Amino acid sequence: MRYRGNIATAGSWLRILTYLLLIGVAVAVIFPIFWMLMSSLKPTKELFVKPPTWIPQRPTLNNYLSILENPLFLRYFVNSVVVATVATGISIVIASFAGYGWGKIDFAGKRATSLFVLVSQMFPVVVLVIPLFQILRSLLLLNSYPGLVLAYLVYTIPLSSWLLKGFFQEIPGEILDSAKVDGCSHLLAFIRIALPLVRPGIAATAIYCFIMVWQEFFFALSFMFDDEMKTLTVGILGFMGQYKVSWGELMAASFMSVLPTALAFFFVQKHFVEGLTKGAIK
Repeated sequence: MRYRGNIATAGSWLRILTYLLLIGVAVAVIFPIFWMLMSSLKPTKELFVKPPTWIPQRPTLNNYLSILENPLFLRYFVNSVVVATVATGISIVIASFAGYGWGKIDFAGKRATSLFVLVSQMFPVVVLVIPLFQILRSLLLLNSYPGLVLAYLVYTIPLSSWLLKGFFQEIPGEILDSAKVDGCSHLLAFIRIALPLVRPGIAATAIYCFIMVWQEFFFALSFMFDDEMKTLTVGILGFMGQYKVSWGELMAASFMSVLPTALAFFFVQKHFVEGLTKGAIK
């Protein structure tokens, strides 16, 4: 009895430590966003008071009105939406075919090609900048939507393909075999059978891909030169002048840059969680 009591006590302490760890992680993730939001609602004078105030004493929307009245900020926002949406859509379409091929079709070089794609993702992004710059320059795609989308596809397609490969592998082979017996080709089986079964996986992969592209900074900085073509992550730097930083506007712009990904996750969170935890089929 005493031995069982010790096990129960140890289990209770482990549960408590787990909850404390989860709370600590949640605080570490949420606090920067909370501080960003509170700072964006403060007037300029209140941003520099000591000790700092946690909640704005005189909240104001002037910082948000200021950036919304800036035509360049709206242009940055549109650029990010266009690039992230197009890159995500193309990545999911191509990765769906690649993931299905690696997951359910036997062909020569299947393992070698999948491992090659995986190894290619181990190179740091900075190594790819110079070759991509030369390729885009030769194709006259620098400082353009197609050029930046093409650059993002270099790492979104391989990652998306590997993620979807795992979901397609979870589909029982008997289901696809039955479809083939009924006269379905690989393409019809893929469209009519496989895709509906992996919808949670596609949703999870799409939102992850969208977040990757939306928050990317280095490629956008390297391949977009004109102010009107910059994405939001690069355009926000405009609030950091050479001699003065508009902290209120910077915090407001930063918070607004977080909203699209947060809203996207909110609307597809059911499929996202289901895709990450249960695989392609229930």
